[in-house]
Amino acid sequence: MFRAKYGTNLRWILQILLLITFLYSTINAQQEPSANRAYAHVQFLTGLGPRLAGTTTEAIAAGYIENEFRSYGMDTWIESFVIENSYVVEESRLSVLQPIQVDLTCVPVIHSPSRTVTGQLAYVSDVPENRDQLREHIVLIEKTKLSRELVDLPPLAILTYLENMPAISEMWPNPPKVPIVWISGRDALELIKLLEQDQVVVGLRVAARTERRASYNAVARLPGESSEAVVVNAHHDSMLTPGAVDDASGVAVVLEIARVLSSERLKRTVIFATFGGEEFGLFGSADFVIKHKDDEIAAAITFDCIGAGPENGLRIGLEDSPQYATTEWLDVCVQRIAENLGFYVQSEHLNAVGGYSDHVSFVKAGIPATWVYWINPEYGYDVLGPVHTLDDDLDAIDKIRLQQVASIGVEVVRWLAGENLEAWLRAHEFPVRAAAFTVVSVGAIILAIGVCCFARYRRGWTWGRAAWVLSLVAGAAIVLAYLLILV
Repeated sequence: MFRAKYGTNLRWILQILLLITFLYSTINAQQEPSANRAYAHVQFLTGLGPRLAGTTTEAIAAGYIENEFRSYGMDTWIESFVIENSYVVEESRLSVLQPIQVDLTCVPVIHSPSRTVTGQLAYVSDVPENRDQLREHIVLIEKTKLSRELVDLPPLAILTYLENMPAISEMWPNPPKVPIVWISGRDALELIKLLEQDQVVVGLRVAARTERRASYNAVARLPGESSEAVVVNAHHDSMLTPGAVDDASGVAVVLEIARVLSSERLKRTVIFATFGGEEFGLFGSADFVIKHKDDEIAAAITFDCIGAGPENGLRIGLEDSPQYATTEWLDVCVQRIAENLGFYVQSEHLNAVGGYSDHVSFVKAGIPATWVYWINPEYGYDVLGPVHTLDDDLDAIDKIRLQQVASIGVEVVRWLAGENLEAWLRAHEFPVRAAAFTVVSVGAIILAIGVCCFARYRRGWTWGRAAWVLSLVAGAAIVLAYLLILV
């Protein structure tokens, strides 16, 4: 009897402990970013295929993100805007017809016209003086040798590539007159080998259209104690690629930050947004800034391109470009938070990265903004990894990097949403201003002493008169230096 009663009580105690453990783990999971959740978001978005702004897949991506925000209990909505020249690809097929039959993967240059052509392949290592001989051929040419003159000739079509690289997706400022498609460097090498043995006949079909279509921003609001807001953003559109690193990874980070912070009440309001049209020219973020020009936005932080990379690959901020640079003081504060969490971090130069992101739309509007990304110098041809290529798929994603950046993001947003930014900025500018005060004051005093000595020995002034002038000049210099530190 005693044992039975004791055993029943023990079971109850164990069940209570298990319940407490479950509740604790559930609450803790809500407070910490999840690598698996973040990866699942990337998996879904890349599974849609290319998410070029204005296409059906981009709209599905925006709807998915909106539903995720809503599931966190936040006010959520979609904002639409117009892409004047969206590009819808219905079919893109390249086939070798002779001397063998094989299909090759190709990616049309955005805004290439629709056409179905069959013709003899001509490999062009150097564009000949007599270009007319290429008019009835499909030209294979390395990208660095492709000229506008050749495009405007025009041949039947152009296949282009870069050595040792996958097929790339790109957009030309002026649409080409003939279909231009990218193939991989490996496929180009195989075609060149075939041409060395025999004539090669290929067929190309591009069915696509350029038209005016709607694109979308997915937006959610986490109300704070004040209406002043911090904007946390990424872009959900892609080129004609899976777009895993660029920028399903950033979307996943933003969603995880939103999920973790959704139950918190912060001093400032936090607006979470994912933009369409970034690849067309930052259209989504530019539209957001215009529509929210009356909102009090204290700062914006962009997450774009968080893929696989070495431990020292974390970058915050972009330097040396008045047009595209991030806000220096915001870079510094975000970098310090990352360093306090144990990460190595630095900013990067524009010419090293070769691109920029949606932070530019905010900076142009006078809103402090920074960009968080993860580079991979070991990748070979782009420090941001396989962006804008067909290799930008799930294999380019590291779950741990997603979780790490989301964890940094959570702390950054908590800080930005709770800190007195004006007081912080004044405090961190003080050493610089104090140094300026010291240099100006000491310099002025030394100069005044020199002038007074000159007046005493060369002009015959009395020491009293010289000391009076010295005091007057030095005092004026100190007052000016003090005004400098206040300003």
